[in-house]
Amino acid sequence: MKRRLFGNLWKRASAVCCGLALALLCAGAQGAEPSYRSEYVAVTGPNAAAIGRECDAIVKRLEARYGKPAYWRVFPVNYAPGRGGAVAGYTIYQTPNVVEVAIFQTFEESRGKTLDHELTHAFFFYYLQSNFDLLMNEGLAQNSEYGSRDRLRDKVYARWARGDFLPLDALYGLNRYDRGLLIYTQGFSVVDFLIARGGSKWFAAFMLELTATKDLDRALSRFYGYANLSAFERDWLEYVRQGQDRANVRALNNKLNVK
Repeated sequence: MKRRLFGNLWKRASAVCCGLALALLCAGAQGAEPSYRSEYVAVTGPNAAAIGRECDAIVKRLEARYGKPAYWRVFPVNYAPGRGGAVAGYTIYQTPNVVEVAIFQTFEESRGKTLDHELTHAFFFYYLQSNFDLLMNEGLAQNSEYGSRDRLRDKVYARWARGDFLPLDALYGLNRYDRGLLIYTQGFSVVDFLIARGGSKWFAAFMLELTATKDLDRALSRFYGYANLSAFERDWLEYVRQGQDRANVRALNNKLNVK
């Protein structure tokens, strides 16, 4: 829409004064230049340099943790504190690119939480070249919220103890937000458990296969030794029941061989 609007403005203005129209367009282009730009993000507005450096640090942490995406195109990170209503932030994709990350909190409120969450959505869109299953997508994004992990684990246990959980086969493949937003709660815990079992890079390789094959049972079997989703679910629920202590999670057998 923005391109069409400028196109129409150009046609009207050029009929009056081509030179004036060109000057206006050049001024607009200069005003749109980001005040911070790196190989990862472009940021405009107040505090742009600090926000941009924090974004760079988050992406670099994700690269160290999961591996470097083969493809990346710079996208804008826009802050509009207080303008999202109940929404803290969002990420927009248009294959093959991330179009925008928007944050509706202050910079300080979003650090370690919403900013990390949304940049993880962007990172894995590029890493997997796919807007993949929502249960895993939200689980990964919440796993990056290092400022919220203890609170999230408490929430997982509380909802499990109340009997709120849905079967995983009702959430995986749903690809929309359920009424109780369990796709966030259970997604976080599923990803938390899988990373505890095999590590972050192993999980990233699992996600590459899952995205390519769309066969969850096969990927769980090959990477984690579970016969199917039901077998995994039993093990994961026991992890939740015992208090989600990652130090006590049974590590993968080194003899597991994925080629």
